[in-house]
Amino acid sequence: MVSHGAAEGYRAGAVYMKWGRTMQRQGKILAVDDDPNNIAILEELLAEDYDLETTTSGEQALEVARTFRPDVILLDIMMPGMDGYQVCQRLREQGAFKYTKIIMVSARAMVPERLEGYKAGADDYITKPFDGDEFLAKIQVYVRLKRAEEADGARHAITVKAIDDLRAPLAIVKGVISDVGANAIGKTDAKPHRQLDGAGVCMDQIGAIINDFLDISELYAGEAELQPTTFEIQSVVSELVDGFKSKMAPRGIDLSTDMPAEGLLVNADRRRIATVLRNLIDSTITLPYKGEGICIRVSDLQDKVGVDVEDINPAMNGSEIDDLLNMPGRTEKYAGSGPRRAGFGLAVAREFVELHGGCLRAEGRPEGGVIYSFEIPQCTDAAAAPQAVFSGVNTESEGYE
Repeated sequence: MVSHGAAEGYRAGAVYMKWGRTMQRQGKILAVDDDPNNIAILEELLAEDYDLETTTSGEQALEVARTFRPDVILLDIMMPGMDGYQVCQRLREQGAFKYTKIIMVSARAMVPERLEGYKAGADDYITKPFDGDEFLAKIQVYVRLKRAEEADGARHAITVKAIDDLRAPLAIVKGVISDVGANAIGKTDAKPHRQLDGAGVCMDQIGAIINDFLDISELYAGEAELQPTTFEIQSVVSELVDGFKSKMAPRGIDLSTDMPAEGLLVNADRRRIATVLRNLIDSTITLPYKGEGICIRVSDLQDKVGVDVEDINPAMNGSEIDDLLNMPGRTEKYAGSGPRRAGFGLAVAREFVELHGGCLRAEGRPEGGVIYSFEIPQCTDAAAAPQAVFSGVNTESEGYE
């Protein structure tokens, strides 16, 4: 507990600290402590710059939090009735407090007690008596962090909603283009056919961009969870190749495979692995293409399955490969067209491979081109593995002129 003398010391120094520090962003703080002396200290430190509510019990804290919606909760541990650990756990069970920062404030400073607080869902632990300046700095940091995470969550929700809203009109336009193209068959003027083909290519590009934005939004919101099933890796490769061939053939790009005849089982997220392969292929044909073709190789590495996507493209030089493969965690620089668009897809591929515990690698070919490689665990016991429930992969890819 904080002594009366310590409380007076905090009060005496509060005016100086408030005068000396720069203006802070306003935030909402809920302080929970059954000791009036401690509440008085917190009021001296926080009431001038923050919207502050105080309660003296865990039960009251839960009630106030529901309507007050604080940015930060300062939570004492030792209280009559419901203790701080129980309050923290109850708050974390409610989605409304997903981003709220909970800081345990207690005289109990032993490591097991701090670990118990973290296990209950606390973000930090401050030991009484505390330094006022450090305490205020932490509050400022956690208010900013909470609001930043909340804003990211809102942006993600808006992105998902916008993408869902775009899918229906996109499908309608693609259907109209297809119907008009079918009715134009046999007409001598080739220009409408070229225009319709170009419009179809644009629709495919828009669809792929929508998928990339959804994937990257889920990744950086921490919501890109894997749904592993057991399947033959060759089946995913074959379906993707079939989907790409019709779009690559007019450009003279050969897409081939080199795979073992015996099926290789993997336990992975089928849709995510298909996205990885699709984006690796896209990354090569997005660039000006003057190559001999692309080959997807699947190898049996005993406990793992190796996958290589080799592009024999003399037009791709070492500097382009370095630019595409030095993929930082932030992907804003890849939004755009051409090589920048390719890098965006590679960033998504890299993240999905890493979610599977692997690493996306690349090797430049001396004669030009690149080999992308990754590995995923092989499932050797088919009887013990869960069976695939995914009905197939989306073989639609971007179209390119």
